[in-house]
Amino acid sequence: MNSRTVFAVVTVVLFGLGLRLLFGSTSALTSDIAAFYSADSISMALLTTGPVIVLGVCAAAAGVLLSRARVTHVLVGCLILIAVGTAVRAVPSWPVLVAGTLVAAAGIAVANVLGPVLVRVIVQEWSQQGRSENPAVSARRLGLLTGVLTAVISASAGVASGVSVPLAEALDGGWRWVLGLWAVPVVIAALCMALLSRMFARAGSTAVSGAVESQGGSAVLRSPVAWAVTAFMGVQSLMAYSMIAWLPTIYRDRGVDAAAAGLLLTALSLTSVVTALTVPSVATRLPRQSALAVAVVLPTVAGLAGVLSSADSWALLWAVLLGLGQGGQLSLAMTLMNLRAATARDAASLSSMAQTVGYVLAACGPLVCGAVHSVTQRWEPSVLFLLVMTAPMAVAGAVAGRRAFYGVDVRQETGVRGS
Repeated sequence: MNSRTVFAVVTVVLFGLGLRLLFGSTSALTSDIAAFYSADSISMALLTTGPVIVLGVCAAAAGVLLSRARVTHVLVGCLILIAVGTAVRAVPSWPVLVAGTLVAAAGIAVANVLGPVLVRVIVQEWSQQGRSENPAVSARRLGLLTGVLTAVISASAGVASGVSVPLAEALDGGWRWVLGLWAVPVVIAALCMALLSRMFARAGSTAVSGAVESQGGSAVLRSPVAWAVTAFMGVQSLMAYSMIAWLPTIYRDRGVDAAAAGLLLTALSLTSVVTALTVPSVATRLPRQSALAVAVVLPTVAGLAGVLSSADSWALLWAVLLGLGQGGQLSLAMTLMNLRAATARDAASLSSMAQTVGYVLAACGPLVCGAVHSVTQRWEPSVLFLLVMTAPMAVAGAVAGRRAFYGVDVRQETGVRGS
């Protein structure tokens, strides 16, 4: 592995890390934020549900930006936006806290869409530089790099959740500074992304040298497989953001201290790395991914059933099961965006649709869970709602895993497809 390849992988790791630190740090410090600003449940929804809504609303901008700039250039802008929005959260002002969170979420929205596209163009660049057009090799590289990206994304929220509370205590209650300090790794990621773009340009890479234009919106909206991928992406995101937003709170309300509750989310996120790393490689080797899609839903079913049982002494096990499911689901959803697309252009279009519609659906998760808890004053009905949602997720995944493609250029595609 040469130095350029290593640097590309490091950049992908730092990029993925910056996409969930915002959510994990907010979740761990929700009680402190609410107490300091005397914020009610509706106001707190701006910090738990508002950013997820922004993910859906702003994801559609990715296609427009890609028609005007390189993938890596757009991502540098996204990371700068995330860093600025994250940093200003240290200012002791509720409007600034909310505005910074939403601004950072806007950057994350576009970056989320471009994640699968970045993976694809890097793999294509490797193929061009290595003069290798073997589809099997490209598919394995696609699966490996997708696994690395999704593993880091999955772990980052848990890292922020687990570290934020002890760090705030070490700073003598300076939790506002902790919220702002999470901008530092994002700044580093932006610098690396800028260097990666420059490195590719100097090498004369055609994989990333120009803008990636997406197809018109009507084409992807008419594709059944695109809708299946979108539904799978949406429901798994609904699960993930509901857990990020409320899992520590559920256990704090059951008497678990703040640090231990935050560490449960850390355990969930770190465990998700296992399936995030392995599922894409398995998926790219299978002719169909339907059975795999159903399989990655099963740990979530078991984990939610455990949380519902109120057997709190087994809370760590339930978190581990939820993590195994979450990592597998997110990594498979991102892999399917490439496997079901004929070209990088089609992958950008499919990713934009899946994450625009998917994150709007995902916003319903934290919102419904919070609203149901407010009405019933119990968490069991909210967890039951999530458990029921695993059924449509499994069905959508089974349909998305069929051997079908979105895009008009399938027969001529010589790049990464994987199945």
